[in-house]
Amino acid sequence: MAIILDGRSLSSTIVEELKAKTEELNGRGVQPTLALILVGEDEYSRRYVELKTKRCEEAGVAAQVHHHKQATHGELIELIRRLNADASVHGVMVQLPLPQGLNELATVEAISPDKDVDGLSPSTLGKILMGEEAFLPAGVEAITELLRRHGIEANGKHWVIVGLSNIIGKPLAAYLCNSKVAFTCCKADEPELAKYTKDADVLVVDVGRKWFVTVDMVKRNVVILDNGNNYEGKKVYGDVDFDNIKEVASAITPVPGGIGPLLITMLIRNTLKAAEQSSR
Repeated sequence: MAIILDGRSLSSTIVEELKAKTEELNGRGVQPTLALILVGEDEYSRRYVELKTKRCEEAGVAAQVHHHKQATHGELIELIRRLNADASVHGVMVQLPLPQGLNELATVEAISPDKDVDGLSPSTLGKILMGEEAFLPAGVEAITELLRRHGIEANGKHWVIVGLSNIIGKPLAAYLCNSKVAFTCCKADEPELAKYTKDADVLVVDVGRKWFVTVDMVKRNVVILDNGNNYEGKKVYGDVDFDNIKEVASAITPVPGGIGPLLITMLIRNTLKAAEQSSR
């Protein structure tokens, strides 16, 4: 039976640690502040922003929510530039996906690297690839933190990443380039996908398909990191068949309650790092 990598419990522990850091910064006259930009009326995007706002409050971080039901690309970029120039704002993030017609790449690229606490801009990805100092994307931070806090050694293992999104797959691959691991990247439609997933010591899945990875596609004692977020009504399912795979894996993240809660907490932690750097 696998160890369940409980992101909810770990997130609560880390939020308590972040509270202490926030109080320390407050004592130096710094109020850590995260600006959250939401464009449109997408139900799930709105829900994520609400969760991030709540987590900010729990950690003592101020959340500025800039919600525009409609915005042109120029208006969105101008807002980001204003927030970049505002010394009281330490982190800026844009909730993705953006409504049709808005350029996501150009939008995240407009965020100052010093405030890119979501770690999604092309310049940030380039720094990660080159092994330079940068804010790791929250999803990558969540994965590494889960493994570290549970004492799971990642070095020397073969990682397989299924799904090359700009949020998880690509930045994780860039990060692993400078780690002591071997890794393989696969797209979901890879014809011989099972051949690669069966070779994984650590399997990261982010394809957006309910129970896409089945027990016959993994080897015994694999570590599973499921980034799936597949809604059916009010229920959410992962990309891996959790109930069956947990019987053969050594560790696995549940959905919900695995990487998701911790991802938000890592965003807040990066905001505190940005506030710390700006106060030096």
